[in-house]
Amino acid sequence: MNERIQRLRKELTEQKPYVDGERCKIFTESMKTTDGLPIIIRRAKSFYEVLDKMTVWVKPGELIVGNMAKNAKSSPVFPEYSAQWILEELDGKPYRWEDRPGDKFYILPEDEKIVRECAEYWNGKTLYDYVRKNLPKEVNDAWDAGVTDETWVCAAGLGNEIVDYKMVVEKGLKDVLTRIQEKKDSIDILDPDALKQLHFLEAAKLGNEAVLNYSNRLADKCEEEAGKTDDPEYKKELMELAEICRYVPFHPARTFQEAVQSIFMVLLAVHMESNGHAISLGRFDQYVYPLYKKDIEEGRITKEKALEIIECFFIKCNELNKLRSWPDTEFFMGYQMFINLAICGQTVEGKDATNDISRMCIQACRELKLITPSVSVKCFDGTTDEVLMDALEATIEHKGGMPAFYNDKAFIKILREMGVAEEDLVDWCPDGCIEASIPGKWDFAAKGPWLSIEKVLEITLNNGKDPATGTVFRKPDKDIVASSSMEDIFEEYKKTLKYFLDLNCLTEHINDEVHVRYDLNAFRSSLVQDCIGRCLDLVEGGALYSADGGPTAGTISAGDALTGIEYLVFDKKILTMEQLLHACATNFEDESTTPTGKEIQMIMKNKVPKFGNDDDYADKWVVAIEEYVGHSLNHDYKSSKYGKGPVPCCFAYSQTPVTGNISFGSRIGATPDGRSAGEPVNNGVSPANGSERNGATAACNSVAKIPTIYDQKGNIFNMRLAPSTIANQESRQKILDMMRALFDKDAEQIQFNVVDNEVLKEAQKRPEDFPDLMVRVSGYSALFTSLGVACQNDVINRTEVEM
Repeated sequence: MNERIQRLRKELTEQKPYVDGERCKIFTESMKTTDGLPIIIRRAKSFYEVLDKMTVWVKPGELIVGNMAKNAKSSPVFPEYSAQWILEELDGKPYRWEDRPGDKFYILPEDEKIVRECAEYWNGKTLYDYVRKNLPKEVNDAWDAGVTDETWVCAAGLGNEIVDYKMVVEKGLKDVLTRIQEKKDSIDILDPDALKQLHFLEAAKLGNEAVLNYSNRLADKCEEEAGKTDDPEYKKELMELAEICRYVPFHPARTFQEAVQSIFMVLLAVHMESNGHAISLGRFDQYVYPLYKKDIEEGRITKEKALEIIECFFIKCNELNKLRSWPDTEFFMGYQMFINLAICGQTVEGKDATNDISRMCIQACRELKLITPSVSVKCFDGTTDEVLMDALEATIEHKGGMPAFYNDKAFIKILREMGVAEEDLVDWCPDGCIEASIPGKWDFAAKGPWLSIEKVLEITLNNGKDPATGTVFRKPDKDIVASSSMEDIFEEYKKTLKYFLDLNCLTEHINDEVHVRYDLNAFRSSLVQDCIGRCLDLVEGGALYSADGGPTAGTISAGDALTGIEYLVFDKKILTMEQLLHACATNFEDESTTPTGKEIQMIMKNKVPKFGNDDDYADKWVVAIEEYVGHSLNHDYKSSKYGKGPVPCCFAYSQTPVTGNISFGSRIGATPDGRSAGEPVNNGVSPANGSERNGATAACNSVAKIPTIYDQKGNIFNMRLAPSTIANQESRQKILDMMRALFDKDAEQIQFNVVDNEVLKEAQKRPEDFPDLMVRVSGYSALFTSLGVACQNDVINRTEVEM
């Protein structure tokens, strides 16, 4: 890390995150003037206005430029998606942004005035308002009870997409505009769909022009700053940046730096247009490598300079930020934008695709120790141990689980089963945390309501009633206490799961319809095949590939709970069903029973087998839940785009709960896995905290039993490694061997936390002494001290495993 990068990184880490009112003011004023026009035109015009009028700036020393707010790490506001929470939180309900337990934001008085005025204008007529108004009572009851939750994609915009950066680098937005015009010229004006098609194309044209105009504004700013400096080297740098911004992203990139600048410009613009997160980067090392190679061969660049550009790009990615409501923040703690960047993997010919850029991305992880982009190593049989060892050692130095490791074979098998074309399979990429996408061809790699799998079990065990709210969701066919076998209980559980899966499918259909009415975004759509050809936005069915499915939380915990019932009631007959249910209903606090509530909890925790120890007795219930939910989603439900062009338009399983395992856990009472009321459920497909007793290999063997064929949305496997496990080269090689064995069994992913518990506990006590301490939270990394205490404790309580 050279002097330039050290300075830029220091400036980044010292910058406080602010809330910026500029974007919401410009957007709102524009929308007020376009009432009556089609929503896709209105939003395109407002997008243009925002990029035309917002503040642009260039920091000294930057090699990649562009900003989404007046300051780095500050967040624009998007009140058209949801507004009531903005007004409530500005009034301190539950917290003002600067008083939050985690993910604090600050706001200046002049910005607060603007944000309040805009939120008051939008309140009651936001996308979130319209979704909630259109949902049937059963769905709103489930949402309010903490069984499901759709906030992330109706209060904050759709995301989880990878646009066609390769096309932008190789052809420029000039090619997009040419194709838009060609399509316009081909439309028969008498066709009944002609007007709607023309509206889409006009909006797409305006969106692309907005980005080009913004890039030229940045060029103007570079020239303005060049006129202020007496430093000839800095002046030259600024004038080169100005030339780059005038050339790309309109034209194809001619150099490596132009390619990276073009990519960042598009990444920034998609965020500004749609308020989504998990706008990811695809196979970055593959589509920028040809220009790097050309620059090297022609003497225009050195490896050191290329690394410097990559590190500048990584720093710029960390400047992007998103203000979420506090309830939504509880699901996404850690200032994360979930910008995933894939490296390595294989070529179409099946050869190792690792190149110099792949290695530089690993080096940038090691040196910068930042939270984003989430660098993901795609592994296949031909990925060398040398590259994997380099990535593992970078993970150890980074401390926040980056790079993470993803299994090419498993995801290719899943996508092939879903109908993805053979020529597209090797280009799959993790999007956001881990969701599989085909860059430039898929719409939203993850989209749909959350589902709390263990909450559904709690409701099942209470005969269809939520004990917290008193809401009865469905009456069982058979009273749970009268169940004579585990099969009886599991049948009731499956029926309750189906009830909520049905509600989730209905919710997403309604959510899509509301987005079609109020939230069409033509710029990003124009960068995904075949939206221009079909003249359709992504949410209308413009992409080649589409599948819905929101995150779930607590599958492993639910499996452990079923094991607890089987072991205690039916096999060992330690408890009756009435005793077990009473112990849970009283949160294990009734000391008048025999055994006492606390004794029952200790038996559940310490005697009952748990997932994560390669014990089929426990693992079989997790597999049974996975098989039922996964098969149901893949085969029994269709998305709103079914029959409109994209494939496969099914639903898919997602076990990427980010910090939703904590938020959902807080809404669940005590359960037969020994969990106390309000405690987190397990994270992803990782064993529940404290349950791994037989080491890392046993944990991997349990995870490998999960039927991943249904999991296009991904499942996250967090592993905390004891210091002795990574102490030397020999022990690290064992980790790689374990990972290869895991991937041979079609497991999807693994990521490692390598921070000692004592360090984490000290950081809790003295956060000012640990400003750069990184951890892996879920499918992403975060600064430990930025997290709320509940999230910090969840990381601390994960078992440190040994080989």
